[in-house]
Amino acid sequence: MGYKTKKTTLMKAVSELKPTDYSKEPELDHIYQRLSNGRKQFAEILEKNINAVMQISSLDLTMQYQTEKIMDISNSVARATETIFGSSGNSSGTSNNQHEELTHTIIHASEETAEVYKKIEISQNELTTIKDLSTQAIVISQEMQQDLDYLFQIINRMNDVITGINTISLQTNLLALNASIEASRAGTAGRGFAVVANEIRSLAGETQKLTDSMGEFVENIKNASQKSVSSVNSTIDALDTMTQKIGNVWELNDENQKHIAMINDSMSSISAVSEELSSSMAQMEDQLRSSTDFMQNVSNDLKTATKPVVEIEKTLDDTIRQMGSMTDDAFFHLENREFAKYVSNAISAHRSWLSNLQKMALSHTIIPLQLNSSKCGFGHFYYSMTPKMPEMLPIWTKLGDKHKHFHQFGADVVNAIQSADYLKAEQLYQDAEHYSKDLIADLEKLLQLASR
Repeated sequence: MGYKTKKTTLMKAVSELKPTDYSKEPELDHIYQRLSNGRKQFAEILEKNINAVMQISSLDLTMQYQTEKIMDISNSVARATETIFGSSGNSSGTSNNQHEELTHTIIHASEETAEVYKKIEISQNELTTIKDLSTQAIVISQEMQQDLDYLFQIINRMNDVITGINTISLQTNLLALNASIEASRAGTAGRGFAVVANEIRSLAGETQKLTDSMGEFVENIKNASQKSVSSVNSTIDALDTMTQKIGNVWELNDENQKHIAMINDSMSSISAVSEELSSSMAQMEDQLRSSTDFMQNVSNDLKTATKPVVEIEKTLDDTIRQMGSMTDDAFFHLENREFAKYVSNAISAHRSWLSNLQKMALSHTIIPLQLNSSKCGFGHFYYSMTPKMPEMLPIWTKLGDKHKHFHQFGADVVNAIQSADYLKAEQLYQDAEHYSKDLIADLEKLLQLASR
């Protein structure tokens, strides 16, 4: 082979960036080394750009998720604030007015309770007085009962005296009768004695009449006294019963007074707390409305802040696609091992994505999950280049639709969770898991082809 032909072959090898023996042509060897190093640097830059756009996409997704979450919280707080305090158009707030009215009612009830307490206290004092008077009445009635008992003793003594007088009167009358008889026997000599005997007999009769009248009078007194004793006993029993009942009422009233005092203290405390609560609720309303406005502003600021991120992501994605088109050139082509690395990363990413989808379906909680198939790690790589191996093309061209359909499961699961259809969410995950087997199988075939 001539020198010219050999140099032409080496130049063609350089143009195709193929390794060969360039030792005889130092200049071509230098060019080859520079181009080879440049291609490696290009591959590193492409990888870094793909990693950067993936991170930017993840950041954009997270910021959008957090923005929506803050907005949801803000709307929830706003709705709760309107429910509690009324719409912001009403400065006082219907609920706040109701609470103020409740506070005034509690204060009024506290004042009424205090008034009731005073009246119960007055009633208690009157009951105490009645109780004391009743006790005094019982003592007086008992003393009266003792006096009547003593009167009975005197009456009984008087009956004994009257009985004795009657006995003496009967004996005197009998003696006078005997004397009168003896005087009649004596004749003229006994006339004077007969007159005396008659007078004594008459006096004895009068005495007997008086003692009979006295006995009847004493008996009437005794009967009246017995009735008085019975009445006094009944009075004492009635007073004792009344005193007991007054004592029971007094104890109940005393207990009620204590309870009213406790209620009065509680009402006073509630009134004070209600006034503080009313003031605190007014402050809380202002804070909640301010917090709602603040969160809405933060949410809007985050939305504004994500715009440059979206622009950066688009710029990086365009850069990757431009660099992907450059891989068609031999100077910038990707080696199979490099292509295999991206496919291997795609398999890991899809399994991780599927794991997060499972967490969402089972926990019934939405978490940040990339639903746009063109913005995930594999999507940025897939839409930026086409593999050069003919064996890969039939699999590669079908991956776009399969990958897009796979991500649609994520959107469907989110919609099911938002609709609280958790059974559907779990079923959709099962469908996604089954569908992913065919998708990952295609990626593994590409990995096998690239690893030859």
